[in-house]
Amino acid sequence: MKMRYTGIRMGPALALIAAVLLSFFVVHAFADNPSELAMTLSKTADDLVAQERYTEAIDLYNQAIALDPYSSTIWNRLGIAEMSAGRYPDAVVAFQRALDLDPYYARAWRNKGDALQAQGDLPASNEAYDRALAINSNDLHAILQKGINLQKMGRSDQAMEAYSEVIRLAEKEVRRNPNEAKYDATLWANKGEALARLGRFEEALTSYQTAVSINPKYERALTGVEYVNETLYRAKVSPESVMTPVQTVTTRAVERPIPHSPVPAVLSLLLASIAFLACRSRKHG
Repeated sequence: MKMRYTGIRMGPALALIAAVLLSFFVVHAFADNPSELAMTLSKTADDLVAQERYTEAIDLYNQAIALDPYSSTIWNRLGIAEMSAGRYPDAVVAFQRALDLDPYYARAWRNKGDALQAQGDLPASNEAYDRALAINSNDLHAILQKGINLQKMGRSDQAMEAYSEVIRLAEKEVRRNPNEAKYDATLWANKGEALARLGRFEEALTSYQTAVSINPKYERALTGVEYVNETLYRAKVSPESVMTPVQTVTTRAVERPIPHSPVPAVLSLLLASIAFLACRSRKHG
């Protein structure tokens, strides 16, 4: 006789019991290891950032930092959440704390440059981008944003050089690692924006469309496609209106942590909070 497995449906009461049992094991697993608990809290916060629940994420990152104040990674992630929430001064402080711990943290330098740019402090922003590029000279985002700052500061020749360098490096990367480039939407979006700022709109459209084909929900690339199409349409009506490179309007590219947890965010938050309180209780007991 064949047995048929029909699966088990977990009701609310059983789910609550499972959560309590799981929290018990989490508490005992991490209570004596603050660094591991801090990383668990940070990963839960990453999930919240992905859901654009920035205030909750910031609270969790701060709890993680209270447990492990020497983690440059968590300070950087806190800065990303602060920047996503529009708290640019707080983001700059968080990125600087990450850099105090690790002066060679290229992403933190780049992120600090983004936060300073958002505040309008373009010279300081470019200093941060230069520090990032001293560590990783192929950082397309840092080169592109530095060029945008230079253009806003009236240094157009240097800005055009920066945009040309973005295109050169992007094409070099496509030749060197074609398989990886096929899945790198950010690379294509960076190239698209550089091309658009140089007035090469047809090529820019192709790059933006490639980025969209990789990630159909990539807002920055979608905005780029819309802008370039509008510009090309205006060019047919009034060619002189697009004879010179212009500043494109695109969505700010904010680095976002990759979601980690397969557990629903509410349950993850509950477990992390219980473990955090248990750790503090054990620490001060």
